[in-house]
Amino acid sequence: MLPLLGYSQSNYPSYQDLNSALSKLTTNSSFKESTIGLSYGGEKIRLFKLETSSQPKPTLLIVAGVDGKHPAGVVSAVEMLKYFQALPGDSIQRLLKNKSIWVIPLANPDAYKRNSSTEHWLSGNARQIDNDRDGRVDEDPTVDLNKDGLISQMRVSTVSGNMVADTLYTNILVHAGQEQAKGGAVYKLYNEGIDLDLDGRFSEDGEGGVNIDRNFTYNYNPFISETGDYAASEPETRALLDVLYTNPQISTVLHFGLGNNLSKPEAFDSGKANARIVSSWLKPDVNVSEVISRRYNKLTDALGKGKIIPAAGGSFSNTVYYHVGKYSFVTPVWWINGVADEGNASPEKRIDHENKVFAKWVADQQIEKAILPWVKVEHPNFPDQLVEVGGVIESAKNNPPVPLLKDAVELHAKFVTDLLDAMPSLQFEKSVVTSLGEDIYRIEVSVANTGLMSTYPAIADKLKLSSKFKTVCKLSNSQKFVSGKRLELYPTLEAGQARTFTWLVRGKGKVEVQVGCPSAGEQIIEISL
Repeated sequence: MLPLLGYSQSNYPSYQDLNSALSKLTTNSSFKESTIGLSYGGEKIRLFKLETSSQPKPTLLIVAGVDGKHPAGVVSAVEMLKYFQALPGDSIQRLLKNKSIWVIPLANPDAYKRNSSTEHWLSGNARQIDNDRDGRVDEDPTVDLNKDGLISQMRVSTVSGNMVADTLYTNILVHAGQEQAKGGAVYKLYNEGIDLDLDGRFSEDGEGGVNIDRNFTYNYNPFISETGDYAASEPETRALLDVLYTNPQISTVLHFGLGNNLSKPEAFDSGKANARIVSSWLKPDVNVSEVISRRYNKLTDALGKGKIIPAAGGSFSNTVYYHVGKYSFVTPVWWINGVADEGNASPEKRIDHENKVFAKWVADQQIEKAILPWVKVEHPNFPDQLVEVGGVIESAKNNPPVPLLKDAVELHAKFVTDLLDAMPSLQFEKSVVTSLGEDIYRIEVSVANTGLMSTYPAIADKLKLSSKFKTVCKLSNSQKFVSGKRLELYPTLEAGQARTFTWLVRGKGKVEVQVGCPSAGEQIIEISL
């Protein structure tokens, strides 16, 4: 059951407390900590490896905290690490027998360090940037007009407005229809702030830095606020890419972030999949997405239907699939039950629906500092108009009070276990050796993928970056191939698919056969002829 009383948005741990909690995890022998790099502000980006040996095994990588606006993902990753730490020794040994779990709980430490001290959750790292591209840096920062310690919304009463107060939840605004506009005050809605540089925008260029989740290479958008000077300009971005490109055993990436391709699977678009620049998951990979989505929805059914959040340009999750060639799934972990999109509604109606569901949740759960009453303020940009500050604290929509994350984290921990089981797994039959006479032997090695996912996504065969499925047959000095080669490369082995590899070898002695790929597992088989 979810707690019902008096929780506030202000209970996310401090940066120091978060790091202290992470440091306590390494007391478990199955947990190993390393650093993948430093943030722009010089903070360590920590990686926790859950594995029973240093021998590379197919790995699930979990990443959180890429976008600083999502502290719920960071706390969820830390709590999940605690969940696995608390498992009995035999359970963790079984879980990690043939697989590994790696977790980067805070990919953007600069953002969390800054934001947790202010309760104003901004996306970017510590770099100072010109968000509005006007040649000046941080000249239009956030301004707390009513001095309540929070940055909320600002409504300005004007006949040209398009928003009205909701009839039931009066502290939120909804888009005005013709009938609504006749009956009461009409407003324009802004973020709380002042237009100090007189460009028509409010507090658009202050602290916040580069949003790491807009700085990756796939579909990168230059000259947009928070995306950085160029793709992968930030040390945090490059650190994550280095982990992905230098560890071929990483099979699947699960991102706790502001996106969602798990509640609804990826869709196949033939035109986009066959274009020069691929922008649709390939058909075999969509099949995998559908399988994983069904399992995810079954396990998270108690949370309700999750809102579909499409990935933006330069996102981490899309880059993992389209440019690195790994299975890539993203979820916000927590959402308000009932907030999922309403069919084919217009963008305005979707926003109104989301805000009304949010307002009901805030009232039912008695959440503080999530929706504020409107307070009149004097505003230098609107000297002769009624200006009020209040309404929705936007970050509260995706970041509930920490105690309310508990149920979602436990369900997602079960999903992680399920996802680990679904990852590709190679099973080998006993090799068969047949003597054909005249000192010639036929060697047959058979392998099946018993997982629910291919050994690697089909997109990886297009990218030619992943370590392919291969066989390496090493002969003794006195032996020679009659047919077959020392090294052969193969396309991905799909779920449930099997292959048999055959060589004809002349001469007695030992033969060593290596079969598999890092993302699904490899085995070395020794054969005596």
